[in-house]
Amino acid sequence: MLIEIEETLNPNVRNFYFSAPLLAQYQAEYAHKNDKKLSPLMENIFKIGQIEEVLLLPDMLFVKKEEGGDWPSLSPQIMAELVDADFEWFRHFEPQKEKVLKQIEALTESKIRPYLQRDGGNIELIKLENGVLSVKLNGRCHGCPHAAQTFQNAVETTIKKYIKDVNQIKRED
Repeated sequence: MLIEIEETLNPNVRNFYFSAPLLAQYQAEYAHKNDKKLSPLMENIFKIGQIEEVLLLPDMLFVKKEEGGDWPSLSPQIMAELVDADFEWFRHFEPQKEKVLKQIEALTESKIRPYLQRDGGNIELIKLENGVLSVKLNGRCHGCPHAAQTFQNAVETTIKKYIKDVNQIKRED
């Protein structure tokens, strides 16, 4: 498996892209360093140290390190854990609402927000109820004539691609 590392606008965040999907479509797992119940992969990544949060998606891993963490030493260790991981455990994983919200937040942080911020925009997650996610576009996105297209292409498409528990996304003004 080939793994490509992408630097993001946030110096504490790296995205690890896989050459082939590791999970089925719509599967994801979010974990924070203080979580008690972790999958074997997340447990091993947090054992490396200096890791704050992780989001595993079918085609990528989002990792946020602690302040003072060192990417040159962390990245090879994270890649080794990915290569050695057994993804069988994931077939029985059913996220709860709190986990789904954390998945959405991490996905937003890793993929959507950096895209919007390139043009001076931003996104705010309002609420998740009964599979309906409410969001608000801020910054230059608010009032932009292309906001509807950005919402559909960048926000709605991305969230629906990775988070199966979100059935609808509403844009609030």
